[in-house]
Amino acid sequence: MTLDRSLALVIAVLFGLILSAGALVVVGGGNRQLSTSKMNEMQATALLLTSSMAQAASLSATHADRMAKDPLVISLMKAGDREGLTRLLQPAYAALASEAGVNMLHFHTADIKSFLRVQDPKNFGQDLSSIRPMILAANRSRVLQKGLEVGLAGLSLRAVAPIVEGDTLIGTVEVGVELKSLIELAKSASGADFALFLSPAMTGLSPQGATPPKDLAGLAIEAATDTALFQTLYDRREIGLSREPVQGMAEVEGKRFGTFAQPLLDYSGRMIGTILIARDFTDLDSGFRRAVAAIVTIVGMIAAFSVVTIAIRAMVIRPLADLAGYAEAQAAGTSVDVSPGEDGLADYRRLRRAIGTLSDRASTETPDGGAA
Repeated sequence: MTLDRSLALVIAVLFGLILSAGALVVVGGGNRQLSTSKMNEMQATALLLTSSMAQAASLSATHADRMAKDPLVISLMKAGDREGLTRLLQPAYAALASEAGVNMLHFHTADIKSFLRVQDPKNFGQDLSSIRPMILAANRSRVLQKGLEVGLAGLSLRAVAPIVEGDTLIGTVEVGVELKSLIELAKSASGADFALFLSPAMTGLSPQGATPPKDLAGLAIEAATDTALFQTLYDRREIGLSREPVQGMAEVEGKRFGTFAQPLLDYSGRMIGTILIARDFTDLDSGFRRAVAAIVTIVGMIAAFSVVTIAIRAMVIRPLADLAGYAEAQAAGTSVDVSPGEDGLADYRRLRRAIGTLSDRASTETPDGGAA
């Protein structure tokens, strides 16, 4: 191999390696940036839900505290006037239900028994002391309690305020917000899907309508914006209990979802399940893959161009230059040390032989066209 061909080959190889290294750096950096973007977006989405839940809990606490301090409510509770309390609060409950997603307005006596469910006036009298620790805490501490709690009706965001007259505890009042409406609002604001999974082993209760899990570490869906999606993720073991936030990726029916799970805590800070968020990143990943494919295509085209250039130089340009030099030497009647056509295209070798034949014939002919 001649020196110029060797240099051209070395340069082409180095050029290809530099391009490949640059492409790897660009793709790797883009992949890291994409992963960071996904993580930040999932964390922001989780913050949206937790902020919505915190605001709803504060709203419930405000309404519960206001009702607990209402003199008319206090007097009706003291008198045990269930019908009067129902007539008084039915309009307020209807307004809260339509405007704030409130689905529970519940009064309890001082001995922690159900006195009135405004949303279901005929359902009362149950002893709640053993199944409603939030009511028990508000009753004994006489301090408002708020947060998540699992009750007979399932998981709800509640606030319980003590009803006190002087130093006497009259009872407690509870305002609860439906979680399904909260996660639907969060989905509308973010475009992600949300689900709340409860651990029956930790709560002692299973969500209404849900099949209790067979294993102690199992989870059951309490509320979800897309039940089928989250059930599929759970069946694939993509969901589990964890005391730390966990982020991942999952593919369901040809779509790529980013997942983010964080502990679900009740009002006392006890873990009772998992909050799971799923966001469809299919379009984002497809765009990144198209960008990677474009980079690989460009690098491949440049490398292919370098190889083709070297091949053309080796097979066409250099043999043609040698053949031209050979033809000029033959025409001038001078001798050449190197005969062209040792490599290159077969047509060049045919042309070289034709030039040699014509040159030999010309040298043996006389000026008048006869043989020498």
